[in-house]
Amino acid sequence: MLDRLQPKAAAFDVAFNDWWRSQPGSFRDSVSPSTARACFRAGYTAGKHTTERRYVFRAGRMRITVWAAGVTEAKTKAEMEADFRAAKNGWPKPRAGWPLQEIK
Repeated sequence: MLDRLQPKAAAFDVAFNDWWRSQPGSFRDSVSPSTARACFRAGYTAGKHTTERRYVFRAGRMRITVWAAGVTEAKTKAEMEADFRAAKNGWPKPRAGWPLQEIK
């Protein structure tokens, strides 16, 4: 039981709770915990990907977000994600590949 891996969300929860407790009472009273959590999540996620950039693509009906060092790597990751989602939902893959359109 002790050898069981902890979920990845546990690290975020610990980091958020530590940060939230370190804030002054006036700040905690002025900001709702859900708003603070959303803002903290954005900074926490961006901080984990310091050498990568966030890319958002549209592939058919899907909106795919990936973190990558460059556009070529991002497109490769987005195609793999599109293939995965299509297989999961039982959709056929396009024969010509996924038409990826970058969303700014």
